[in-house]
Amino acid sequence: MHHTPPKIAIGSFTVAFLTDGLWRNDGGCMFGVVPRELWKREHPPDEQNRIRLNLTCPLIIKGRDAVLVDTGIGNRLGAVEGKIFDHGEGWLLDHLRALGMEAGDVTHLIVSHLHFDHCGGIVRRRESGVLESSFPNARIFVQKGELAIAKNPRNERLRAAYKAAGEIVAIAERQFEAIDGDTEIVPGVMAVRTGGHTADHQIAAVQDGADSFVHLADIVPTRSHMRGPWNQAYDLDALRSMEEKARYLEQASGSKCWLSFAHDDSIFAARVRKEHGRFEITDRVPVSYAAEA
Repeated sequence: MHHTPPKIAIGSFTVAFLTDGLWRNDGGCMFGVVPRELWKREHPPDEQNRIRLNLTCPLIIKGRDAVLVDTGIGNRLGAVEGKIFDHGEGWLLDHLRALGMEAGDVTHLIVSHLHFDHCGGIVRRRESGVLESSFPNARIFVQKGELAIAKNPRNERLRAAYKAAGEIVAIAERQFEAIDGDTEIVPGVMAVRTGGHTADHQIAAVQDGADSFVHLADIVPTRSHMRGPWNQAYDLDALRSMEEKARYLEQASGSKCWLSFAHDDSIFAARVRKEHGRFEITDRVPVSYAAEA
């Protein structure tokens, strides 16, 4: 059932596109002020207004270093939330196994931000119901401000957004390393703070010679969000998201850099070029899990 994740080479790095599976979320939340009539063409909503999304978790490999970016939802959801978001057990560990690896082989984890659909897989629920750390040997890197908010959300909106994070951080606490701004995780791999979606949202960037790759996480969650004003209702600072998005898309269109998105259900990664003022996809790494949905 689980295909081997597709891979691209970035210089001497391999980037494998793992996914924690497909899920559904409210289309209005994903597209904010964009009218439904516009987004529904490429993202048809179900009768509950939910659209199908992916949980993309790139794995950056070189030698013994295995740097996972985000972890999807995992299997910690109860029955009610599982139904709301239409997500099963999660596929991340299956896809790791398809590469001949196991959870203990992941050496570093870059978490873009601590919303449940990015950090949920940091823990696993055992059959007994006990939660444990999924990647026991990994150093987990998150921005200092993000960690602080997760531990102590200051208002109702943040409390709702980070309600899973407190529990998750507590279980894997000894593995977390708070970083402050742009930080090299291993040589050639950076965590870069963008803000926008959350105050301390970060992305992962790989550079080796002329080759580069950036996982934009929730700055550009789907291919449709490449359009400047298409932002999520969840973005705390949509203007910042727009600025960061434009900067990375411009850079990529000039340099053949590969970009990947957190939640697109049909493509993992793309190269882009600017045509008549808008960004068009030139090359793509397609998602081949559609049949399993």
